[in-house]
Amino acid sequence: MDRAHDRIVKYLNSNGVEYEVIRHRPAASAEEYHQALGTRYEQQAKSIFLRVKRAGEKRFAVLTIQAQKRADLRRAAALLGGREAKMATREQLEQQTGCTFGELTPFGRLYHVPVLIDADLLTQDEIYFNAGDLSISLRMDPNAVRDLEQAQIYSTDDSYRAVP
Repeated sequence: MDRAHDRIVKYLNSNGVEYEVIRHRPAASAEEYHQALGTRYEQQAKSIFLRVKRAGEKRFAVLTIQAQKRADLRRAAALLGGREAKMATREQLEQQTGCTFGELTPFGRLYHVPVLIDADLLTQDEIYFNAGDLSISLRMDPNAVRDLEQAQIYSTDDSYRAVP
């Protein structure tokens, strides 16, 4: 196991969170993941590392959405109280998290950054995501992720508002 995966497992175990580890052939894209695990795209949690500009500062955040969706960066920025959000660079991702492209999990608290989680992921019985390694995934209850991370709900539906 690599260092990022070890930290993730230790984090979940220390917080008493239930999960299942799944080993599979390497998969970074949603299509590769679908083929390797046979999951529906709606169950695949894609985590995106964001750089958010906010009142004279720049900080990072994790946005976790369903694999078939595109991120609405304006919505993410608004929910995070920022004026702009962009995808972080691969270098920033690796420097801040120890993960490379495709390995990031929805566990932003590990890196001291906030998490936004897609409201539609929370309607699934279970979600799947790479766990710090392109060949290792976790299967979890999405509500356990939300609760552990104290995540804000992300939706493009206007019924969800930013938390003050």
